[in-house]
Amino acid sequence: MIKTSHWHYRHCLFPIALVGVIFCKPTAVFADIGSGTITCSQSSIANNINDISFGAVDPLSSQTDTSATLKYACKGNGQESSARVCFTFGPLNTNDRKLSGPNNSLMAFDLFSDPSRKASITSDNPLQVVFNSSNSTTVNASITVYAQTLAGQTQLISGSYSLQSQVFMTVNSVLGSSAPPDCIKADTTSSASTYDFTYKSNASVSDHCTVTTTGALDLGRVSASTMPTIGSASNLINVTCTNSTSYKIGLMPSNDNTTGKGIMTGSNGEPTLPYQLQSDASGTEWGNNGNTYAALTNGVTGKGNGAAQAHTVYITVPNTDVTPDSYSDRVTVTVYY
Repeated sequence: MIKTSHWHYRHCLFPIALVGVIFCKPTAVFADIGSGTITCSQSSIANNINDISFGAVDPLSSQTDTSATLKYACKGNGQESSARVCFTFGPLNTNDRKLSGPNNSLMAFDLFSDPSRKASITSDNPLQVVFNSSNSTTVNASITVYAQTLAGQTQLISGSYSLQSQVFMTVNSVLGSSAPPDCIKADTTSSASTYDFTYKSNASVSDHCTVTTTGALDLGRVSASTMPTIGSASNLINVTCTNSTSYKIGLMPSNDNTTGKGIMTGSNGEPTLPYQLQSDASGTEWGNNGNTYAALTNGVTGKGNGAAQAHTVYITVPNTDVTPDSYSDRVTVTVYY
């Protein structure tokens, strides 16, 4: 894949990055829950709970939101009754909500009971609904759980992430039309019981990079001379790649010279000032002789860590004994990964 930006005297372009993919289906188990006046179970309708699928997650950008629908069924015993049905979510054998990825990389996320993602679902604050019944008819219903990846996870590397988790459903029912205030058995008139079933969460991270330039490689005012003029611009190119993503940077002047030999143009439009782009002070050529990561051999290499990595560009002008004027050229910066 390729990301491209340009730098020109006092001018630069900013690129964007994309990512993608996701999968999985839940396991369906059906059993009545609750020993009181109302019992509930997973719905017999297919896909009792959708996978909590984040799809393509960009750890270098904003948080990723998703949601899933949980289907359940409840029925009464023929008497006027009310129940509070509560759902909490947790991975198997751990209290952490983290998707497992390659090389032990973990993607943290949180679950919410509201679309604004303000009310986190915990054991003390479950996802809940009130169910009323005066007969023994089974009623299928659904409730939505909202999810969001945590911010600042720039350490994530590319690959597939998944987690097998549990939904804990608790039913607390009483006679009458007033549901219990929570899902904890309050007294002998109520009855609470809990059951759990599994579901899966998934996400993916792809190799990707962004490139920005911070200004121009400006030699300023120079005197006419037949001796070489050497200059540089520190931190001119900044590349941000997903953690462990290898990349190469190629530079190409506007004359499309693959070895980094360009020609600056004066205000009269005539190209009169040749120059050479370099990757270090010793004069190593910096060009763009390939159109893929593997093909590029005269670029600069790097490895992403989730943060911006700065690169300095050097330039040599062999001869400045030219007509006094302002000279400039446009250089394309291409990142291969």
